[in-house]
Amino acid sequence: MNWNGAVFGPVWCRCVSSLLVGFVGVVTLASCSPFPPDAPEGSAVEGRALFPDLERFTALGETPEEWASSEFWDWWGDGQAELSGYRMVVGRYGAPREAELALIYVTEPHDRRTWIKDDDAEEPHRINVMKLNQNVEFLTGIYPYSVMTSVFAPVDRYRPEPFSPVRIVHAVQEWCGAYSHLLWPGPDRYRSLRLSYFAHEGERVREVEADGPLLYEDALLVQLRELDGPFAGGGDWEGRLVPELWRLRAGHRGTDPVPARITREAGLHAHQGEEVPVTRFRLQAGEYERVFHVERDAPRRILGWSTSTGEEAELLATERLAYWELNRPGDESWREALGLDPRGSVPPGADDAPAGGCPQ
Repeated sequence: MNWNGAVFGPVWCRCVSSLLVGFVGVVTLASCSPFPPDAPEGSAVEGRALFPDLERFTALGETPEEWASSEFWDWWGDGQAELSGYRMVVGRYGAPREAELALIYVTEPHDRRTWIKDDDAEEPHRINVMKLNQNVEFLTGIYPYSVMTSVFAPVDRYRPEPFSPVRIVHAVQEWCGAYSHLLWPGPDRYRSLRLSYFAHEGERVREVEADGPLLYEDALLVQLRELDGPFAGGGDWEGRLVPELWRLRAGHRGTDPVPARITREAGLHAHQGEEVPVTRFRLQAGEYERVFHVERDAPRRILGWSTSTGEEAELLATERLAYWELNRPGDESWREALGLDPRGSVPPGADDAPAGGCPQ
């Protein structure tokens, strides 16, 4: 891929240039089409994707290696989402913060030309994905953080590892500014786009080649549930890992993959006063370690995790709901069913965060 723009032609070249110069450029970007001049007017893809080559880049093939099972669709094809509320502790500015976490899993159709949800997408462009939205909210002193990470993974197996993602979107909003980071994983590389309020991060687009097997930590919250077949063939995994995008953002690190290993063992996990049989997955990447506790039996929820950096999450409750319909006054009560505050607020964290200015 030539990021100087020669591959894409003059229209695309102007779009990329506009994107990278800042806010004024983003306004300019909206006025130019990322698709070549001969794209059919009114077509499904016209003006719908920043990159015109996503279908070729993600390279899933015309048909999957294996279709999702009928057992999978018996559970996940009911038109509802699975929502789980968690109590969580995250570290920020040198102090632990109490947080609310929601994990939302739902299947939905996407157009493989754009990797954008499209209920009207038709074959051969229509692909069903498992969408995971991970939403974390916490306070740092006076101001709140809202962190959303979305993973989109085809439910049919196109790549060796089930539920390999084709798109990951990460966004952070807090009073100092906003930050977003998007990844498009391909079979042998991934594309990264970062847009940040902070100068040292800036607005950058790059491609990174994969050297051997590659996983994405954000997608493990889907893959380790083994919703339609075993992870890593039922054994351990070793290769390279793209770290969790929030962890990269909080630590101001780059997006290069790191050597990692995931091992599994059977065990018990204390959950709501009971000892629940789990599969314990242990991720090790250098000095970083993260341990996931996954229900051994269906629906194989993630009961919690802990990390060597002090992060912890523990499941409170789960509901299956068409949550997008629960947006009327009074529907806030459904948050209580998930163990979340119905007011949408979060408890204060430690009060010893650094003062003055906006920390980077």
